Amino acid sequence: MNTIDQHRMLSPEHIRRLTLGLVLGAGAAFALVLSPALRRRVVATGAAVAMAATSLLSAQPAAADTTYPVYVTFDNVKFTMVNDGCTWDIYCSTDHTIEVYGTVGAYTTAGAVSAGGLPYRLFGKWGTDPCETSWGSSYGATCTKQMTFGTYDFTKVFLCDGSYYQTCSTGYSKYNNTIPLQVHSGEQFKVTVAMQDYDWGSANDNVCVTSVWFGPYSAAQLQAKTYTTDVQYKPLNMGYNGDGECWVAYHLS
Repeated sequence: MNTIDQHRMLSPEHIRRLTLGLVLGAGAAFALVLSPALRRRVVATGAAVAMAATSLLSAQPAAADTTYPVYVTFDNVKFTMVNDGCTWDIYCSTDHTIEVYGTVGAYTTAGAVSAGGLPYRLFGKWGTDPCETSWGSSYGATCTKQMTFGTYDFTKVFLCDGSYYQTCSTGYSKYNNTIPLQVHSGEQFKVTVAMQDYDWGSANDNVCVTSVWFGPYSAAQLQAKTYTTDVQYKPLNMGYNGDGECWVAYHLS
């Protein structure tokens, strides 16, 4: 007869072992009354369960979606050449005053989401000239800005946040010249400028249109902020195109 199927009387020794098992744990007690072969199977199974539990409780590698903050700040724009055509008097003299609207922006290869959905800062109102005012004026946020040779500080002009480079998604404010990005390792990010001179009688002229790419950077490089020193090798500049020439100063942090 198969002894595994037989009912067994517990000897004093088995009782002692079961009592000890209550102290050590029900699992250990169960193992003590098993045959050696079944005991080995229980031990092996327990080891596997323990290993699985350990793997769940131990520290896991950093998630692949870890992001690193990069702040893109636009400092100023400098016009070194400006030509708005002729001022018609007795002679045709060059008009050095332009009426400008435009946008600056920054985003990664992941798109607008990398800038919280608002990768652009706009001044004036794209493609329109409802009014004209100076760059640092305290009124006329949607007006074009009268500009000429010289340097213009981005903290002084009204800027709105935009999800698209031609439209505002928020109100206008000053000191709004920084775009915060969240950058993944292996991604590139772009810094861009687009400014036009409004001309009522013809197509609007590009007076400052330029961009640069950074990266891709590894996680270690993003942590070390390697990009902050790379700016010196990536100027934002548009050479003279017959309408304007510009340099845009910016920095990363």
